[in-house]
Amino acid sequence: MSSAALRCLSLVSTLVLFAMAVGACRERPQPQTASSPPPAPAPAPVPDAAAQKKARLLAEVVLRLRGADLATDPETKAMVDKALAANQGTAVFVEIVEAFAIQDRDADLLRVAAEHPAESFGALALRLVLANSGTDPVAKALQERDGAAIARALGNANDQRALPLLMPLIDDQSRDLALRQESVRAIGQFEAGAMELLARCKASTLAADLQTVATGVLANAPWDAVRAEVQQAMPAPATADGTLPPIQELATRHGDVARGEQVFGRVCLTCHQVAGKGVDYGPDLSVIGSKLGKDGLYLAILHPDAGVEFNYETTVIGLRDGNSAIGIVVSDTAEEVAIKSIGGVVNRYRAADVVRRSRQKTSSMPTGLQGGLREQELVDLVEYLVALRTK
Repeated sequence: MSSAALRCLSLVSTLVLFAMAVGACRERPQPQTASSPPPAPAPAPVPDAAAQKKARLLAEVVLRLRGADLATDPETKAMVDKALAANQGTAVFVEIVEAFAIQDRDADLLRVAAEHPAESFGALALRLVLANSGTDPVAKALQERDGAAIARALGNANDQRALPLLMPLIDDQSRDLALRQESVRAIGQFEAGAMELLARCKASTLAADLQTVATGVLANAPWDAVRAEVQQAMPAPATADGTLPPIQELATRHGDVARGEQVFGRVCLTCHQVAGKGVDYGPDLSVIGSKLGKDGLYLAILHPDAGVEFNYETTVIGLRDGNSAIGIVVSDTAEEVAIKSIGGVVNRYRAADVVRRSRQKTSSMPTGLQGGLREQELVDLVEYLVALRTK
């Protein structure tokens, strides 16, 4: 059989599969006989599940044609467009864009990166934008509402073009603090960026409101050259029985889960919950071991200001009567502001009585918490935390 015939046969089979995918979720009537009663009505399918199934089938079909020239193949382009629409905002959407080298989906890719900055497909989406259009669309996105998320995705994208985009942001104190802090974290994911942060810390030229974040980032730097410089330039945190080794070394230590649970009950339950026990103030830690490894847990304990979790920033409000409140904002409407204070108590204030508010640059979790523990107790605590995983 000729190559042209094979190509035709392949296209026909793909079109058949595509038609099957489009109709896969439609109900088909069942044959009936005169003597048989009509079947009981089937429960209505869940629309979301059906749409997801259809989207997956469409994606499987078009990805069989990976690499086709959409400019000269309108039938394939129509199928690809349908698959993209069905899989909007997902990892499969990004895969299809990459498979067909599609150039006109930058806005959609930036949206994926903003919604999934810590996911591999969010980082890939940003790399595709950089490959398609250079840095201009990314620079514009950094100026918009989702700038902090785009900065985080840039750090994960492993593209050196991130640094010239991010470095000016940390110097611009008119920009949102969350964006500037996220830019520091992203810069620290590049060796050249980490060295630049270290140089600024040593020269005291880094803005004061970014220094604690930079300290945490540099404490967890993976490069030997950076690590050696950090150990010389920055004091290491200490426990009750002495200075701690670097986080990378601590992360190799093994502790006792049962003893760690006792330490947690003594030190951490006043602000955190595990399986419903404890105080509902800081993040619930019931499955923290599924989210962070030992290095991330040590970083969070030793340098809490380096990465305040979203929705757990501490806010101070000033009231018309001269009083103030500090804690985590759990509700903020035109009529009322609700603040959860340390200890988990929620107090509500009329929005009209709030005359000023500011977000703290530091975490509610105190720096130096490990100072009241022995080194082995800290190791046991982290061993317990890393064991808290999704069942």
